[in-house]
Amino acid sequence: VAGDDIVVTARRRDESVQDVPLVVQAVTASDMAKLNLRDFKEITTVVPGLQMGTNANGIGTTSSVRGVNYDVNASGNNGTIEFYFNDAPTSAAVLFTPMFDIGQIEVLRGPQGTLRGRASPSGSITITTRRPDMSEPGGYVTGTIKNIGGHNVNGAIGVPIIADKLAIRVAGLT
Repeated sequence: VAGDDIVVTARRRDESVQDVPLVVQAVTASDMAKLNLRDFKEITTVVPGLQMGTNANGIGTTSSVRGVNYDVNASGNNGTIEFYFNDAPTSAAVLFTPMFDIGQIEVLRGPQGTLRGRASPSGSITITTRRPDMSEPGGYVTGTIKNIGGHNVNGAIGVPIIADKLAIRVAGLT
C-alpha cells in the first residue's frame, strides 16, 4: 500500500489496483491485522465469491473462485485455480496453514494466462510476504490465546545490512 493507493503485482510488475485491467481483490497486511485473520482460509471473509475448505475426507483441500471448484483429490496438479507464494507456484496444501508475516494476498478472478508459468481457468491467488525495510531496523510480535488451550504467537525482525541496498528479515510462528 502506497499512501491510500493499493499496489498489486497482478501483471508481474507493481501497479495501482486502479490501473490493472483485471478483477483483483487485494487483502493487505493491515486488513489482516485489523480483522485478526490467522489462517489462510479466513480470507474468504473479506473476498466475495471465494470459498475454501478441507475436503470431506479430510485429506485434501477445496477452493472455488467464480463458482468453479478446485479439488486437489480430483484435479491433481491441473487445478482451475493456481496458487503462488512469492511468485513461485505452490500447492494449496502448503497455503492452508496458519499465516504469519504476510504482506498482501491478491485474488485474481477469471482466466489467467501463463504470465506466471501456468494457465488457470478460474483465477489465481498470490501470497506475498512482508519485505524488510532497507533503511532502518524493525519488527513485530503479536499473539492470540484461546481459552481452550490454543495459541498463535508470531513475529518478525528486519535489519538493514547495507543501507538502502541489502536487508534481512526473519519471521516465525508458534
